[in-house]
Amino acid sequence: MEIKTYIEDLFKYIDAFEKRPSQFETEAFLQTYNGIYAVFQAMREQRDKAIEVDQYFLDRIKQLTLTLSDLRELVIQVMITYFESEADTDGQSNKSYLYCRGLRGVRQDVPFFETHLVPLLFKEGSLGNNYRLSSFLLNEIARYINKFGKRVQANLSPEDFSAMPDSMKFLELARRRLGLGNDLLKDRTSLEFHLQRINAFKKLEQKSKLHGHFLSEWQYLRKTNFWSKVKGFFGELFAKLRGAFSSGRYLRLVLTQRNPAYLFYVMVIIIFIFLAIYIPISWNKYTDRKLNEFRTHSNKVQSGDFR
Repeated sequence: MEIKTYIEDLFKYIDAFEKRPSQFETEAFLQTYNGIYAVFQAMREQRDKAIEVDQYFLDRIKQLTLTLSDLRELVIQVMITYFESEADTDGQSNKSYLYCRGLRGVRQDVPFFETHLVPLLFKEGSLGNNYRLSSFLLNEIARYINKFGKRVQANLSPEDFSAMPDSMKFLELARRRLGLGNDLLKDRTSLEFHLQRINAFKKLEQKSKLHGHFLSEWQYLRKTNFWSKVKGFFGELFAKLRGAFSSGRYLRLVLTQRNPAYLFYVMVIIIFIFLAIYIPISWNKYTDRKLNEFRTHSNKVQSGDFR
C-alpha cells in the first residue's frame, strides 16, 4: 500500500472523528499514523517521492480549516513537523510544513507545541475524552521535543516543576520517562520520587480525570487499602510516642502543652492492648468449645448413638 493511501485513510479517520464520533476507530487510526511515520526516514534518500508526498499533504490539509477540531490540529501540526524534520534534507519537501507553520501564533516548533498544542491537549473535553488518543499525542510531542528540541533536565528541582502550568508538568513527566526511563520512582534522588513522597501526584490527580489517567497509566499513584492506612496511623503514632519518650525534658514539655492529644494516644494504646489480650483468649475459648463438641459427636458416632 502506498503512503498516499495511508494519508487518505488518516484524513478519513479525522473526518469520522469530527462528523461521526461513534464510528471513529482509535486503534486503526493510530496504526495508520504510525504507518505514515514509518516511511519518513526512507524519504531522506527518495527526494522525488518526498516532494510528491509533501504536495499531497499540502493539498489535503488545505481542503478544510486546520482548526476544525482539536484532533485535526494536533495530529496535522505534529505529523507535518515530524515530516519536515525527518524527511526534508534540502528544503524541497517542506511546503506543507511552511503552510502549517504560517497558521501558528508562534512559529518555532517547540514553543508552539508547549504554549498551544499541549494546553489544547489538556483542555477540558479535549479529543472527546479519548484518553488513548491523549496518551499517544502527548507521547509524540514529548518524543519530538526530546529528539529535535531541548534536552531533558535530569536534575529539575521540585520548585521549578511546581512553577509550571499543569499541562507543562505532564509534558515534562512524559519527556523524563522517554529520556530517563520508566523506573524513576525507584530512584530516591529523582524528582518523581520526591513528588510522590509529598503527595504531589495525588493533588494533580484531583484536578481532572485526564490527570488521573496519565498518573495511573504511569503508576505514579500510591494504592492504599484499609490495613495500610491502619499501619500508617500506628506507625506515625508510635513514632511520635518514641520521640516524646526519648527525652525527659521534651516529655515534660509535651505533657504540659499537649495533654488532650496524648491522653487520646494513651487511650487508643490501652484499647488495642486490651484487644490484643481479649481476642486471643476469646478465640482459644471458641476453639476449645468447638473441639469438645467435635469429640462428643465423634464418641456418639463410634458408639452408634446418632441421636
